[in-house]
Amino acid sequence: MKHLIYLSSILILLAGCKSSSVKTQSRNAVPGGSSVNRSTDAFLFSVRSRFLDNNSQLRTYLHIQPDRNLTSAEFAQEFRIRYKVLPDYGSRQELQGNKPVTLTEGENFTRKSNGSGAYFTIWFDFPKPAGQVYTGVVMTEITDAKGGMTTHDTFVRFRSGKVSDYYAMFDKDGVTPLLENYVRQGDTVRLASLNKVDTSFLLFHYNFDFDVALPPMATLKPQPKRLFVDSSSRVTTNKNFVVKREGLHYIVRDTTDTYGIGIIGVADRYPRYTYAQQLSRPLIYMSTNQEVNDLRTGAEPKRSLDRYWLAISNGNQQTAKRSIAAFYRRVERANDLFTSYKEGWKTDRGMVYIIMGPPTRVNRSKDREVWVYTKRNSQFSEINFTFNKRNNQFVEDHYELARFVEFQPIWYPAVEAWRNGEIE
Repeated sequence: MKHLIYLSSILILLAGCKSSSVKTQSRNAVPGGSSVNRSTDAFLFSVRSRFLDNNSQLRTYLHIQPDRNLTSAEFAQEFRIRYKVLPDYGSRQELQGNKPVTLTEGENFTRKSNGSGAYFTIWFDFPKPAGQVYTGVVMTEITDAKGGMTTHDTFVRFRSGKVSDYYAMFDKDGVTPLLENYVRQGDTVRLASLNKVDTSFLLFHYNFDFDVALPPMATLKPQPKRLFVDSSSRVTTNKNFVVKREGLHYIVRDTTDTYGIGIIGVADRYPRYTYAQQLSRPLIYMSTNQEVNDLRTGAEPKRSLDRYWLAISNGNQQTAKRSIAAFYRRVERANDLFTSYKEGWKTDRGMVYIIMGPPTRVNRSKDREVWVYTKRNSQFSEINFTFNKRNNQFVEDHYELARFVEFQPIWYPAVEAWRNGEIE
């Protein structure tokens, strides 16, 4: 019997629209408020985090990628980590005091390398608070002796039935969890918890091409769609397995679970795209219906893509090259930052990031992010995009944009700027 899931679809309507080096900066909780004021650095400084429940205490993991290649000894010497636990964003009350984290490789941090250099995963434990406190936020202060200070926030639940609060996908060594929602095809991973108890889970695979985001001014409600499982298997915790297929993998203890663990299998170069068919698809956010159709149906995808960029650049190859480089840098960054149960460029946050670029600042609370863009030429003095966090059975970080028709006079000029080669 097929396992059936209903989800909200995102209809492809935007086709009708016409036309890293890192430095840390200070980010502090707003006194008395309900948000964290985050600068553009929130997207440029590579810090990710998550927590795992270990019965009487929680463990917080942070993935930090400095702006330079460091050895483990250099990282431990040049970086200082402190944290405190608050009941809510902006609260003055502290559930746990401002405590330092002593960095010892192998005990509470590891070093690995990727195409951008060395990155580090650190972790620390703290006890659950007594009383009727159900959620909180861990504010981690990361001080770089050569680059300033940043404060990173991690929303936590102290009492929960969500399987993803206790289990996570780990690397093949079982030491550090994956802090992204994607795994490259062919990679070896394992499902594990902190208590190391062997448990059997169901793994469902969906070979489904999820739809792209609606434009910010589209207020039409999406229609429900059926998502069918195309294969299933079992995985046992603490045992390695290879991610053999692209597409959405969904892990649950049994079919009655409301929430599970979702992760996407992706190509080996993800979040970067290199094939013409991949490179063409995000262009839907800045293209006409006819242009999208030409890109999809062209007999030679690479030639069709070249013609597209030259056409909107009026044949100017230098303008085309500059626009191509800028556009696909944003697509890659959107994939890296915002991949959820679908590719990052398809999400609401990914769409806004690609077209508008990184915001001036981000005000974040436990249930929303507000991206603030300040004056841009004569188009606007300040504009806000509000992304509300929604419950999602696959992933924790699913956000939906609050859409308004009033975005139209902001969005169309931004699209035109891309088409005119005005984006640096």
